[in-house]
Amino acid sequence: MDKTTILIIEDNEGVRENLEEVLGLYGYTVLAEPNGMAGVKTAIQHLPDLILCDVMMAEQDGYGVLNILSENDDTAGIPFIFTTSKIETEDICRGMNLGADDYITKPFHKDELLQVISTRLKKTGHSNGVTPVASTGQVHLSDPEGGLKRLEEAFEKKGHQHTLSEGGYIFREGENPHFIYRVEAGHVHLSRAHEHGHDYIIAELGAGEIFGVPSALERTPLHYSGIVGLGGTVLQSLAINELVKLLNTDRTVIEALMRLMAGRVVIRGDRLVNQAYDSVRRRTALVLCDLHEKYEGEAIELSREELAQMVGSTKESIIRSLSDFKQDGLLRSEGKRLILQDVEGLRGLLV
Repeated sequence: MDKTTILIIEDNEGVRENLEEVLGLYGYTVLAEPNGMAGVKTAIQHLPDLILCDVMMAEQDGYGVLNILSENDDTAGIPFIFTTSKIETEDICRGMNLGADDYITKPFHKDELLQVISTRLKKTGHSNGVTPVASTGQVHLSDPEGGLKRLEEAFEKKGHQHTLSEGGYIFREGENPHFIYRVEAGHVHLSRAHEHGHDYIIAELGAGEIFGVPSALERTPLHYSGIVGLGGTVLQSLAINELVKLLNTDRTVIEALMRLMAGRVVIRGDRLVNQAYDSVRRRTALVLCDLHEKYEGEAIELSREELAQMVGSTKESIIRSLSDFKQDGLLRSEGKRLILQDVEGLRGLLV
């Protein structure tokens, strides 16, 4: 079996030589380049099994390198790990949306580096070979639950996990998609910008929900922004090429995604009707009841601005509606947390 080849792109000579030495001692074939442009050329020419790339470099920074390689069919699937001395939530989201598989922060221990590399290589099937999908005969579109389960398994085995702080952008409206996403814990807001400058939250997603599918399949720019909700979130991302492989081998996954997207069309259509014809008070009650179900009866953690974006009204109008609900004993608040005390009373406002 051929040796695994790792490309190092690092402008610090001392760091670069140290990485070459460590990886060489552990049996890897090592290629190394001192800047981003040289690294891109080497990656395209030699197609390494994994790339370690510094973020801040002259000529072409790490994000530029990743962007170029992500657009090239031959290099798009190569595991890409950033090495950086500084890491912020915005940096993680930017790299993740471009296609980065992981980050490792300098200075790092040898064992930490080798573990990250080993994990990424195993996820691509490089170490143990790719196990072919067993044929089970003709497959019919009759098992959406099974298809959803297999999609979730793909997130676990082929995707990667990110812990993100509240308020950070996962991606921005208008960016090109590279992944679909699954919320593992916490909440995510999907937000759209109105032509007059206002932002509206079109969906509040919780644990287990999947998003980003239509733009990923159509390869069209994302038509909403993904924003981390209060308290942060743990997110899984699955590369589009991995999704396509799954769709080509298991048609039940197609049915699961069709059901997912069709259900959301109905829900959002109902919301548009409510926004068009209902009063602010009734629309607020409707959103609170929906969130109560999504949060499974737990306190709803939203700022008044976020709630206004979901209702499609002003912050001041939302505050007045909430004040009325408090006086009527329908809910109480603890800072940003809203605790519904009489859900049936709120539902009665919708009749």
